[in-house]
Amino acid sequence: MKIGLVGATGVLGRALVPLLLERGYSVRALARFANGKKSLFPREVECLTCDLLADDVSRSLPSLLTGCEAVIHAATAIPPDREAPGAWDANTKLRTEGTRRLLEGSLSAGVQLYVQQSIVMAYPDMGDRWIAEDTPLDTSPDRSGLCAPVIAMEEMVKAISPRQMRWCVLRGGAFVGPGTFQDVTIQRMLAGQEIVPGDGQNFISFVRVNDMASAVVAALQYAPNSSIFNINADPIRQGEYSDTLAALVGAPKPARDEHGHRPPSYRCSNQSAMTMLGWTPQSATYPSEYTQAHHGEPKAEPRF
Repeated sequence: MKIGLVGATGVLGRALVPLLLERGYSVRALARFANGKKSLFPREVECLTCDLLADDVSRSLPSLLTGCEAVIHAATAIPPDREAPGAWDANTKLRTEGTRRLLEGSLSAGVQLYVQQSIVMAYPDMGDRWIAEDTPLDTSPDRSGLCAPVIAMEEMVKAISPRQMRWCVLRGGAFVGPGTFQDVTIQRMLAGQEIVPGDGQNFISFVRVNDMASAVVAALQYAPNSSIFNINADPIRQGEYSDTLAALVGAPKPARDEHGHRPPSYRCSNQSAMTMLGWTPQSATYPSEYTQAHHGEPKAEPRF
């Protein structure tokens, strides 16, 4: 089976390519700067330039995807400065306009299976309650900047008829591991700048990038048509995560801003993915170079 991997040079794409090759898939790597990134991949990977936000991409996508039996949308544009004005505009366009174009191109090219990367952070704040895939995404106005593009993206995928193309949506947790925002968090901790917002009792659902990649491969093999899965490790309270990470890296315990706003709580269940995809997170939430020195990862709260 030939896989069209859109966003192949991103943190998830780079983890996916070797797994796909190991499973015997052939890979067509599609990315904005694919020609300049060929050295990232083995020689058998076909690298083609594809910018989902380019004005003329709709005309070229059917030919770029011709021969691909499955397409994976793993393209993102996570900004280095998340607070800068307009920092998320490109990522929003990839989730909306980019998804629309890729779906249309996939249908035109006769693609049989489409896998869409999504996020669990579009769920509403559920406190200590568990969040399964049938929980509606958050439509509240105060979170529309994050959630509305994700909702629009998923609705476009869900509008595809099973007779047109099989599809699966993977709602990934917050990425941790090398090349993710966890690196920035560690730097802030070592500099004594990290502050836990609120009381730290909100849950976070993390996933290591290589575990997200293995879930994508499992979805290619086992996902039922028109299916949605949470892909995350066992949820952990933010305060516990921050305190443990600080101790592991040798940083002071982060202060609490108890008068500040507590972030939404995402206590996401991964049971459907474990049962239906045969997927299990294999990697530590904390950086392996620190957990190995401390004889393993601290235990998270039990699964639902």
